[in-house]
Formats: sequence, structure tokens, C-alpha cells
Amino acid sequence: MNAPRLTGGRCQCPTCSEYFTSERTFDRHRVGQFGIDRRCLTVAEMVAAGWATNARGFWTNVAPQPAHIDVAAPRGTSAMQPPCPSPAMPKTHALGGAA
Repeated sequence: MNAPRLTGGRCQCPTCSEYFTSERTFDRHRVGQFGIDRRCLTVAEMVAAGWATNARGFWTNVAPQPAHIDVAAPRGTSAMQPPCPSPAMPKTHALGGAA
């Protein structure tokens, strides 16, 4: 079999030699802490997580899971709110002039 073409964001892992549909999928197959226990997911682990290879042999996460977030967002805030001005930021008037 000829090697799949690495175009766009597709990539091949230099450690396990598996092919991935995107850099994000490639990054997600690497687990553990850098310099301590970093490794590739095994084929069995990727299949168990719902991953599959497409017709061209690239692994894809067909049922992406939401990213785990360690820190909860503060209550009562919206992601769309602008940040509070810091004391170092100059205050401006509505027409854009400095105070």
C-alpha cells in the first residue's frame, strides 16, 4: 500500500507511525505529561474512545468529546462580556478621546 498523502493539516506521528486527519487529532492521541510519561494512545485505546480510520487510512475522532476544563468559569459572568479595564489602561470618552 502506498503511504497516504500528507496534505492540509494531515500528519503522521513520528513515534507510532499512525496517520491523522488533523493536527488536533494527532495532539489528542498523545497523552501523559511531557518528560514523564508521554506516549501515544494504542490502536485499542483509540477504538475504545470512538475513533476510526477513514477510507484513506487516517485516524479521525468521529465523535469528539468536549475538552476537560479544570477551572470553572466565575459565576455571573458571560464569555461575551468585555474585560474590566485595568488601572493601567487610560480611560476614554465615548467619542474615543483620552480623558
